[in-house]
Amino acid sequence: MRRLRLTFLLVSIVLVAGCSTLTRNPQFYLSYYDLKSPEIRDFETCASAGCRQLSRLSYTESEWQSIRAIFQPAQQNAAEERERLLVAVAAIETLVGEKNGTSNDSAKNQRKGSRGPQLDCIAEAANTTVALLLLQQDGLIRYHRVGHPQHRGFAQLQYPHNSAAIIENANNAHYAIDSWFFANGELPICVSVAEWKAGYRPENEK
Repeated sequence: MRRLRLTFLLVSIVLVAGCSTLTRNPQFYLSYYDLKSPEIRDFETCASAGCRQLSRLSYTESEWQSIRAIFQPAQQNAAEERERLLVAVAAIETLVGEKNGTSNDSAKNQRKGSRGPQLDCIAEAANTTVALLLLQQDGLIRYHRVGHPQHRGFAQLQYPHNSAAIIENANNAHYAIDSWFFANGELPICVSVAEWKAGYRPENEK
């Protein structure tokens, strides 16, 4: 079944290759891994590499209020919003990790003696997209919209890799929000999709 679904996904990518990734629905990515359209009181996340295992979760009022507090007072521009989104994604990862046992997820695909599930970029892109959709649903994102997760790979002469993405409303500037590079609960990176597709890695900045 997974092989058939992979074939379907590859065919779908070919069919929509001529379409702008700015207009592609992010739910398409989530649906491939059987993740339902998320709601604050009822959402699913990947709990394993490849999103082979799912966790169905919900936030309590106090938990979600702690996320809302990150956006108070409200951000005043797109750049500030991107900074807030990184803090919120990290906080959401922490909450989710406590709920589904992924708290010990290490950076990248490294185990390094960690216990519990290790997430890969497929799962990280899906979980970050779920987090962003919940923030958008609650009106906490004002200057961006959630985009379809991005992919880089053999077409860019690189190892395959996925990332969540957002699009700035004012100018359609496209950004990758990539939590795969760091351990659970650490701040993800946010760079332009063009820079990300060119092979961006945070260690190259040092």
